[in-house]
Amino acid sequence: MKRQLFRFRAVIMLVVLFLLPSLSMAQNSDTSRTLFSQDLARLRAQEVVPMVDKVKVEGPIRRSQRLHATELSIKDAKTTYFLLDSPIIKAQEDHYAPVRFNHGQHAASSGDCSVCHHLRPVDNSSYSNHPETVRCSACHQQSFHPDYPERLGLKAAYHQNCIPCHKKQNAGPLTCRGCHLNNVPEHKQLVKLPEKPDPLQVTAECLRCHEDDANDLLHTAHWRWRGASLYTQDQSRQVDHGKGTTALNND
Repeated sequence: MKRQLFRFRAVIMLVVLFLLPSLSMAQNSDTSRTLFSQDLARLRAQEVVPMVDKVKVEGPIRRSQRLHATELSIKDAKTTYFLLDSPIIKAQEDHYAPVRFNHGQHAASSGDCSVCHHLRPVDNSSYSNHPETVRCSACHQQSFHPDYPERLGLKAAYHQNCIPCHKKQNAGPLTCRGCHLNNVPEHKQLVKLPEKPDPLQVTAECLRCHEDDANDLLHTAHWRWRGASLYTQDQSRQVDHGKGTTALNND
């Protein structure tokens, strides 16, 4: 059933992609565009392309110079938003929610496509919009691939490319939690409540596992009802201003 649903959604998205030029003219809402790109990103994340057999071997300087000579630029990046949620990695472990990756931002800040796209297939196969910039999972797939023992798995390729660059540039996430959020477990198997619980019982059950989060919430501006307001005259810079102090609480 799930496979049939996925195929149905894939067909729908392909039709939408075919009509994208006309649809984009009708997209007047930022929210609708965001939801549209999220759906496309989820579909792309589930794709597994054939493994690239042979790659063109060249040094990093030569690679960078040749890409520069092709006049490849950020304008050639047709897709700017990705969800890193490959079935290749999830087949081995599935502990984390998808990682959001802004391809356009990274391409613009680096100015050199070879930083990430360090090799290309020998053949001009249709792995991407441009044969020089195939997706990571075209060359890197499962760990310890018996036919390609010299290649890193996809997870290791991500980590060994992203982490050192973030540290060198002193930009972007520098901790595991900066990129990865834990998958939220199914709470039906965790929560223990009577059939018709009252609000205090629900709160107490939540606190049973989330006591630290509750203590953190007590110190937030949301809970304390105070903080800077951009919509109150002469009060925008007062952090002690809020419903708990100088403003009326009319909720």
